[in-house]
Amino acid sequence: MDKSIHSHLYHQVIGRLRSKREGKGVTQAQLADKLGVNQNFISKIETCDRRLDLIELRQICQVLGISFVDFVAEVERDILSKEEK
Repeated sequence: MDKSIHSHLYHQVIGRLRSKREGKGVTQAQLADKLGVNQNFISKIETCDRRLDLIELRQICQVLGISFVDFVAEVERDILSKEEK
């Protein structure tokens, strides 16, 4: 079994998170500032060089003004729809 950071499902989660950030017009630097981390931290997450844990995902969702529960539900719907094909 591959490490989850290298799985296509993990890449889907991160891709959706990046799309949400960009859709809100928030730069990596702005997000990092609001989280109290440096921009490199966000970059490494978005390039899948660093694993994102559940607590960090929840914090990012909060900063972006999106529901953590809705975000996870969207990802789950995406996964299920692709599995059905």
